[in-house]
Amino acid sequence: MQKISKTPNQVAEQIERWFLMYHKAERSSFNGSEPFTIFNQLYFEKQNQLISRVEFNKKEIPVLVLSLNTNEFILNTTERFIHIDNSGITSLFYKDFDGNRGFKAFGPGQMDNRTIVNIKTEGKLAEFGLKKKDGEVIYWPVPTGKPGFAFWNITDKFRIIGRRYVIKPEE
Repeated sequence: MQKISKTPNQVAEQIERWFLMYHKAERSSFNGSEPFTIFNQLYFEKQNQLISRVEFNKKEIPVLVLSLNTNEFILNTTERFIHIDNSGITSLFYKDFDGNRGFKAFGPGQMDNRTIVNIKTEGKLAEFGLKKKDGEVIYWPVPTGKPGFAFWNITDKFRIIGRRYVIKPEE
């Protein structure tokens, strides 16, 4: 498979394009208050709060953010998924990402405060699987309903970044 050379800014633009194409909207349609939104549309204070919690790699650019609650987020950068919560951060690099596995299925009696049976219900959190190339599945909470399905559909494309793109320095 032929690799495609892209700058970090080109990768950020591609991620944003996927996001906007999914929503069939323009950038100006987002103001940063949406549960899943464009990072640069957040208020400057919120951007700084998130940036202060993560040690970014050189040239890594935050592009999308999924709000889980007031102190928990999934940040999508040009290189990785970053889960941020009160206990710290965990990452999954796109080069190790093999696709989304979707919401974890739970039967009756297996619910806890993060899982629900109907993943179409708005405003809840459910465990969502991100599969690594080595077969391991990492589960993070993701909102159910429209924000969760947007996250699922948009981020599934991120395996292309890990598989096909070589990120080069800016020229």
